[in-house]
Amino acid sequence: MARKGSKDRGLFERNGVWWIRYMDGTGQERRERIGAKGLARRVYEKRKTEIREGTYFPPDRRRSVLFDEILEDYREQAQATGRAVLRGESGYHRLGQVFGGKRVDTITPKDVETFRDQLASQTSPATANRHLTLLRAVFRRAIRDEKTGSLPFRAVEFLKENNTRVRYLTPAEEQRLLKALPDLLRPLVVVAIHTGMRKGELLGLRWQDVDFYSKTITIRRAKAGEGRRLPMNEVVKETLMELRKQRIRQGQAKGRELLSPDVFCATHGGHLFNLKREWYHALKQAKIHDLHFHDLRHTFASRLVMAGVDLYRVQILLGHKTPMMTLRYAHLSPAHLREAVAVLTQKSGAGFGAGSWVNLNVSK
Repeated sequence: MARKGSKDRGLFERNGVWWIRYMDGTGQERRERIGAKGLARRVYEKRKTEIREGTYFPPDRRRSVLFDEILEDYREQAQATGRAVLRGESGYHRLGQVFGGKRVDTITPKDVETFRDQLASQTSPATANRHLTLLRAVFRRAIRDEKTGSLPFRAVEFLKENNTRVRYLTPAEEQRLLKALPDLLRPLVVVAIHTGMRKGELLGLRWQDVDFYSKTITIRRAKAGEGRRLPMNEVVKETLMELRKQRIRQGQAKGRELLSPDVFCATHGGHLFNLKREWYHALKQAKIHDLHFHDLRHTFASRLVMAGVDLYRVQILLGHKTPMMTLRYAHLSPAHLREAVAVLTQKSGAGFGAGSWVNLNVSK
């Protein structure tokens, strides 16, 4: 319990959770379970102000906040800041299905663990963790807005992700895949293979971000939250130039300059949301197994490393904030491995080389 007269007066902690205690306008003692200490301090001051101004209502008379409300609050804020493009709609939809209609203060860590385990049985650990990250962000905003005082994540562990998977297309697979893809998706896949851009970055790419003169593509908001610029090789440049000519012809047929501001758009110019049906159908036709769209990014990185490009430049091109993610491709670099074992042949005073080993055996 906080000492009398301290700035934390009215606060006390129980089992890692902070509570507040105060006397309401009728002289009755009230206690509220809040959560974090900083938030408890703010809520305590707010309650004291409400009591002084006569605007205080006891907890049992306050409106119950539903999860749908805090989810929509976060969604509106995410759309305003551009984060909705990165998260997509599926995450919001799934959270609404599971927690919709429930009071926020009734959602427990056990509920979150059950949600996590159900996701793990249906999707990859990485996908399950992305949903948990979104759920946590929704609750943190609700705490900031004082619509809840608890974060039901204290004892919930995220799943261990297998980030070492590196599946890339062979040249033969690439030819079969491009042949099997519909015309709508073929340019998208070609650009993905030759730039390493993420699917979200590709679908969010606009013509104003493509500079044919300097041969660069600007990604305005990447996964890490920062934009970056990518160089275009001749394959990408020619692919996008031909695609733009098609979009101009299609747009003129509809009385527009361009069919769509999006580089990769749906048939009639709308935003391209879901690629799954065409993607998996093409994989089946091409007889390619165990390939995700994200593996096109692995294909880009793997080919660079196998061609002798150093890992630092690969890291920059992929937009990795740290080299740890890029290290997964290190084993694909023959030059890197040759340099490593070549150290053993260097003469030093602390060891001996191949010649010494031969002489040692001859002397026997």
